[in-house]
Amino acid sequence: MDNRKVNSYGIVGSIYANYIIQSIALIVIMQFSLDLSTQLNANLVNLGYIASGIGIGKIGLMFIGGLLSDKFGRKLFILLGMSCYAIFFIGMTFCTNIHIAFCLAIAVGAGNSFLDTGSMPALTECFPNSAGSASVLIKAFISIGSLVLPFIVTFFHSNHIWYGWAFLGFTFYLLMNSLLILPQKFPHKDTAIKGNEGTGDYFKATPRFEFEGILLILMGFTTTATFVIILQWLPTIAMKSVNMSDTDANLLISYYSTASIISVFATAFIVKRFLKPIFCIIILPVLSALVMILFYFNISPLMCVIAAIGMGFTAAGGVLQLTLVVMQQMFPTRKGLAVGCMYTFSGLAFVVIPRIVPKLAMTNVSYAILLDFFIAMLSVILGAIVFYRFKQVIDITKI
Repeated sequence: MDNRKVNSYGIVGSIYANYIIQSIALIVIMQFSLDLSTQLNANLVNLGYIASGIGIGKIGLMFIGGLLSDKFGRKLFILLGMSCYAIFFIGMTFCTNIHIAFCLAIAVGAGNSFLDTGSMPALTECFPNSAGSASVLIKAFISIGSLVLPFIVTFFHSNHIWYGWAFLGFTFYLLMNSLLILPQKFPHKDTAIKGNEGTGDYFKATPRFEFEGILLILMGFTTTATFVIILQWLPTIAMKSVNMSDTDANLLISYYSTASIISVFATAFIVKRFLKPIFCIIILPVLSALVMILFYFNISPLMCVIAAIGMGFTAAGGVLQLTLVVMQQMFPTRKGLAVGCMYTFSGLAFVVIPRIVPKLAMTNVSYAILLDFFIAMLSVILGAIVFYRFKQVIDITKI
């Protein structure tokens, strides 16, 4: 028998550290595009082809990773995810063939899948009384990675340092973190989420995965699509609708990102002290829908700024993670499966939305805003049905 104590803070600290490197791995190909273009003898189209491998690896392995995480435990999949990232960083440093580079990008997607399906359940199992706050804070560490990488790239270019040293540095970072995780004893994989003051024994009836489980999985798509539309299309909407300059339009994404980071900490505090996640997955989409419908009827430079801040705060501040917490509350023995299913549908939003919105925008860019409104409202409807079932099967006072 393993008599080691669970060091929840040590485990969670390493998980958060991994999410910094995860966000770096997702965008590093385009950030170091000049160096990689030269090394691979590739143009931007080729780099886009390479980067698309990330999505293939992510969507293709997320569901399988979730199932196996429930079977074999969280630590294995966290370490597998870290290993995939290390393979990518080392391989890409010396790769000269775009097809091999594409396969290495698939390893990034695989790493993303394994890390998520191991880490997201582990967070709730380490802190079952603060699952909402622990899960939402991941967004902050993802933002740190995407915030820091451009400065790293600028430093390397300004000082004419070979980019490979950065990639090898990221690998060393992963190695050091893996040495911290290896000796850790993880909580039992069936640990139930307890809420702030409650216990794990909160069921009044048995939830149905084929009903509320599917509704929550669909919310993985709708909650992601709600912020993807604004993230990808707000600058275009601003330029085409109100003739905003290219510089000012792109600045809107900075407002959006800043609001999302603030929202992460605000949401973490709120779900810890005041509101349970089940309420937040309805309230936040309602606020997103309100922002979008106001934006649709009053497209102006000021409203572009308000929409950027409003959607950053309501749609990108952790509602997907809170939806996942609700699913893990309802299905505590299938947390890995919950992550796998929900994040697969979340990934599909990045595939589907770019195919729909351009066609709408060619007719009228404001239709993109209207689509965002309807998707946010769909999240509200799905969330309301889940809430109804949640009250039927769970004693809310015990979570």
